[in-house]
Amino acid sequence: MNQSKKHNKKQKVLFFVNSYSGGAELMTLNIAGFLDPKLYDVIFYVIGKDLGRIAKFIPADKTVHLIKVKYFKDFLTSKIFLVLLKEKPQIAFSSLMPINIRLCFASILFFRIKVIVRANNYLHTQSLIQKIRLFLSYHFASKLIVQTDEMNSEHVKVLRLNSNKVVTLANPVNTEKIKTKLIQASSPFNTSSVNYVFVGRISKVKGLDTLISAFQQVIAIQPKSILHIIGDIEGSFNSYYSELWQLASNLNIESNIIFHGFSTNPYVYMKYADCFILPSRNEGLPNVIIESLYLGTPVVATNSVPVINRLVKSGIDGYVVDVDDINNLASAMILAPNLGRIKTSYNSATPKDFQNIFI
Repeated sequence: MNQSKKHNKKQKVLFFVNSYSGGAELMTLNIAGFLDPKLYDVIFYVIGKDLGRIAKFIPADKTVHLIKVKYFKDFLTSKIFLVLLKEKPQIAFSSLMPINIRLCFASILFFRIKVIVRANNYLHTQSLIQKIRLFLSYHFASKLIVQTDEMNSEHVKVLRLNSNKVVTLANPVNTEKIKTKLIQASSPFNTSSVNYVFVGRISKVKGLDTLISAFQQVIAIQPKSILHIIGDIEGSFNSYYSELWQLASNLNIESNIIFHGFSTNPYVYMKYADCFILPSRNEGLPNVIIESLYLGTPVVATNSVPVINRLVKSGIDGYVVDVDDINNLASAMILAPNLGRIKTSYNSATPKDFQNIFI
């Protein structure tokens, strides 16, 4: 009888997530949503000054706590340790390198906790100091989820991890969430214009300065083009936003650019756009490309990581250009809308694939 009760008891899973609502954070929520509520008791711990943007995306029926820190260096390892001591979970998960490192170190004394971390970027993009931190910490994780074969290979080789510990699972498309967001949504655009869309952080790593410079050339050919930029302009990247606005003003194209700010439903922009653009200088596995292709929107992206050349087939569902190549980015943006609505296939991991990691 006691064994039966113990077997039927839910497993407590703690999801540690940054208060910012970026790709890694939203993917964490997707993964949490894959877990059967009959088997798992999911609790979120948001890390930041407050619950932030991510709180808008966490389901209302879930328990949410705040680990209040100004910065990740603000005794976060100790604070996670105290949470683990208090909660005594069976599983702990995080999906952002700075949190991953601290979760792994905080869990050292908790031998019964299964620690699952997900790499949100390639190792070759990290500093030597960061690689050392990852080497020292990731050995304490039970599983490491990576998104591509290249990420798998470099984590095994560089960090000397057991290959059985590293699992490659391509980012899933949360089709149900996207469908729900689009049920009553109509196009937000003026259909007489050619509408280009970027969704993401307003930060230099995303290459928005290159995009705006290229867009000047697009307007010279297609004067009715509008660039829609979806992303938070009120947070820590505000200075870069000011630089971008000044650049647009200097190029005399500010009337053709709209900064929409943060949106809880970027899919409506992605679906009805004539072209989605991701001009990044560095990426992991960009969810926005995958989602745009799923929605049938042609994509123009930079080859910031090898996987993008596999996701976007040039001339079929978009174009791939070199990082910071203004001229070719502009040419691709002019060509991409002519592809019309596209049909593409993406071999993503399934909810069951992720569920198996937590067993």
